[in-house]
Amino acid sequence: MLTDWREFAAQHWVVGGILASLLRFLAGKQSFSNGKPNAAIGWQCLAVLIILIRSGVEGEWLGLAFGIAVLYVEVRSIRRISKTQEAKSSE
Repeated sequence: MLTDWREFAAQHWVVGGILASLLRFLAGKQSFSNGKPNAAIGWQCLAVLIILIRSGVEGEWLGLAFGIAVLYVEVRSIRRISKTQEAKSSE
């Protein structure tokens, strides 16, 4: 069973990259929920960098498609946090 997982990870390492990116993304969401928007943007920018590197290295079209989808969601969330932060600072 463990060998099967290792083989899967060796063949489809885009899954690991997406999961690593999503973990950083969730850390950013949690930071934002705790009232730390700067930390949230930092975590989510790291997630974007991971997915960009991951998508650029991977030659598979499916991996690239998933990477672009994850990138879209992460950048959209960063923009939402930035808009919320700007609205609070202008009050």
